[in-house]
Amino acid sequence: MMNQQNHSIVIQNKKIGSTSETYFIAEAGLNHNGDIKLAKKLVYEAYDCGADAIKFQTYKSENFLTTSSQYYNFFKNVELSIEQFGELNDYSKSIGITFFSSAFDIESADNLKRIGIPCFKIASSDLTNFPLIKHIAQMNIPIILSTGLANLKEIKEAMEICEYVGNNNIALVHSVANYPTQPDEANLLAINTLKNHFAVPVGYSDNGESELVDLVAVSIGADLIEKHFTLDKKLPGPDHSFSIDPKGLKKLISEIRLIKKIKGNGEKIPQPSEIKNIQAIRKSLTASMNIHKGDELTHENIAIKRPAIGLEPKHYEKIIGKKVKNDILKDSPIKWDDIIE
Repeated sequence: MMNQQNHSIVIQNKKIGSTSETYFIAEAGLNHNGDIKLAKKLVYEAYDCGADAIKFQTYKSENFLTTSSQYYNFFKNVELSIEQFGELNDYSKSIGITFFSSAFDIESADNLKRIGIPCFKIASSDLTNFPLIKHIAQMNIPIILSTGLANLKEIKEAMEICEYVGNNNIALVHSVANYPTQPDEANLLAINTLKNHFAVPVGYSDNGESELVDLVAVSIGADLIEKHFTLDKKLPGPDHSFSIDPKGLKKLISEIRLIKKIKGNGEKIPQPSEIKNIQAIRKSLTASMNIHKGDELTHENIAIKRPAIGLEPKHYEKIIGKKVKNDILKDSPIKWDDIIE
């Protein structure tokens, strides 16, 4: 399978992997409704909300749908030309957000390469479309491969095609190809399953409305999140109602960024804010009455009290029966310097 050292990919100087900040993709999809002006507004709002990338869907309707398909007219009516995608790509570059797209057919993939996109998304619907996967993989551009509808065997086969042509710049996204995906269908532990089977970044492509699902995905280790994005949930079209709007997107990205800080680095040591509290919060061995020079330390004349300015309580049994060098006043700390060894 894939190179076991390949734990990250880079898209326009941003690393995606377990040691990096969660990569966030605003999935514009077809929420531009075939309007280039609306598409540009989606690009700007995604940038303004803090998304790392915005993703669209690129296709020629006649190349991936039969004309008798019940969906043909819908897709044809919202189809953007490659010239329009080139315009969106240029606009995205000008404001500082990464633009890329899912290519649904080979002609569209070639056109996207021609306009210089830095990454390809392969949709769940094309996970078994080996000719398309091979064609894109040969371009040696990073690929985000969606795994909705798939089992591990099918994912392995798709990954092996990429490996065979020498493209190891792959990330996987767990996804559920139901629109909208309900939270109880999310099956987010599959993220860890994919991480255990494939040494590549793994994220979650969310086809649902719940923002909690995305927060949970990040908290259990998703390296990237893709979420459907719209300017207005009331716009006409099949995806707008369950897509997140700009206000929600800004809040979600902010919370996702916070999760990385909340999770920390996993090293179990006192945090900087704790260190200043150790003396006040912990306890130490303290004289429970006046102790005179030469007296033995006993259970009766030792107390365990705050603050921690004397011996730690773990030394309690060690000093029982020891004599003291100095007078120790009641409620004063007992220190090693007070004890005759």
